[in-house]
Amino acid sequence: MKNSTVLNRTGRTYIFAPMAYLLVVDDDADGRDALCRFLTKAGHEISCVSNGREALASVLARAPDLIILDLMMPVMDGPSLLEIMRSYLRLQALPVIIMTALPESPMVERARHLKVNAILLKGKATFDEILQAVTQELHRLPT
Repeated sequence: MKNSTVLNRTGRTYIFAPMAYLLVVDDDADGRDALCRFLTKAGHEISCVSNGREALASVLARAPDLIILDLMMPVMDGPSLLEIMRSYLRLQALPVIIMTALPESPMVERARHLKVNAILLKGKATFDEILQAVTQELHRLPT
């Protein structure tokens, strides 16, 4: 987690650490952007991408503390991204929260076998419930 420097009105400098670096992967631009804004306001450092290929490039450049992942996307879907990520030793334990509109789809079963930490329903899970799931998974990380 990257430290940030803040200069307050009195001229004092404070250093603080954001809660975590999160990667949000979703092809729905409106939903993705709204979630990214919410998580940023909650104190997290956020990177947002629209498909699995962009996510893979992002993860290989800088591994996040946690990924929030849509399953059904163009270019590379969520389970395909998970299969590639889990083949890297350094990414095998990376926490992943799935967001899906189709909880009974074969893609969800495929994702479950690839060690996801939580599965939330798109359109049903509130931002607060998503933040709660993120917080819960981040607290499980070794310090």
